[in-house]
Amino acid sequence: MEQIVIQANTSGNLKDLIQSAVENQTKIILSGISRTKRKLQALEKENGLESRKFYDDFQSGKLGDDFKYIRWAGEYETLLLLQKDYNDLQDIELCL
Repeated sequence: MEQIVIQANTSGNLKDLIQSAVENQTKIILSGISRTKRKLQALEKENGLESRKFYDDFQSGKLGDDFKYIRWAGEYETLLLLQKDYNDLQDIELCL
């Protein structure tokens, strides 16, 4: 587990400010996850293939490098990164 230490001249409401920032970032990430999932669902419907299966096939070179596949892979990778960021934020513990 990583630890970040923040020192301030005054304690005031620092914990509340940081908690609020984490909550806002979580909302932004959840919105991004929702948008990305909608895009992936449209691509899955259009191509008749689940994104996970598509991505595995794409990564193994079975599908070629058509632009629509590159775009689809990018959306899937974006979802994975957003989900990782969300999970990381859920593990934050503020200690003051």
